[in-house]
Amino acid sequence: MARARTNRKSAAPTVGSLLGEYVRKARQAQGLSQRALADQSGLSRSYVCDIERGRGAEPSLATLDKLSVALGASRSELMQAAGLIDRALVPRESEDERRLLSLYRDLGDASQQQILRYARFLHHEEHNWQQASFVDESEESGAKSSPRNNGQSLPLFEMEA
Repeated sequence: MARARTNRKSAAPTVGSLLGEYVRKARQAQGLSQRALADQSGLSRSYVCDIERGRGAEPSLATLDKLSVALGASRSELMQAAGLIDRALVPRESEDERRLLSLYRDLGDASQQQILRYARFLHHEEHNWQQASFVDESEESGAKSSPRNNGQSLPLFEMEA
């Protein structure tokens, strides 16, 4: 396991080295090269390399935002990885929720509206959809033979004309 670089004056890892280690691991976990991450984030490959190695000044919030979108993470997740904020201050969303929000924020207004309409549609469908019964009520009382016995299949959906 790679160790974070430490400040020569103290044994503690630096903000840059912690962030760099996080960015490198996240990039590698997604199978991205430094060039691919640079292209997706709009940063230069050499700057991505510098960040991963913990060199230079701490990245700006704009740079953290670009990296977070490219990695599917949130700004607070990157700041937490760098040790700039405590875990207790980070919202309790799941990793997937944070990635979705980060991607959503990177979209234009029209695309965001489409996502909202689709999410409302899915929410409505999920909460209002009802599965047709597999067992006919008259079947339970024994008044009718089973569809399996007479070659009929059970309908999953009933279409009304």
